[in-house]
Amino acid sequence: MDDPVAGLAAALERQTLLCYTNKSRVSGDTISRVMGAYERGDPKVTGALHGLKETGNAMAEALRAADLARVGALLSENWKHQQALDPGMRTADMAQLEVAAGKAGALGGKAAGSGAGGCMFFVMRGDAREAARTVAGGGGKGDGAQVLPLAWANEGVRSW
Repeated sequence: MDDPVAGLAAALERQTLLCYTNKSRVSGDTISRVMGAYERGDPKVTGALHGLKETGNAMAEALRAADLARVGALLSENWKHQQALDPGMRTADMAQLEVAAGKAGALGGKAAGSGAGGCMFFVMRGDAREAARTVAGGGGKGDGAQVLPLAWANEGVRSW
């Protein structure tokens, strides 16, 4: 009998597109602004944090059901909540990358980490390698981003 977890992992590996925005940054400033707003009881921030929690719970269910369309939609929902935490979360380059990925068949996506630079990833309708050609324009870079190779590890971090 086929292992549903292995099947989901294989589908995610095949359908995930990882892009580097070519703009790294230290997230400390963003985290400080979010923490300050949280400590002041800013309802927009506390609402976004509750939304992130609810989205995480829904994501666990979508993964258990191996529903990649729902996983993609929830990634985008998570990203909207992240953006509500801080106005500087999403850059213009990231917005352009989202549009390019959407045109290439993204089911959804988000920034990795705390946003505003670094990497974004998307779950695609089909093989991410095909989408990479569209997003990257064939030269490895496109819309200010570089498509990165991706492979899933079957085991966690180990010491050598």
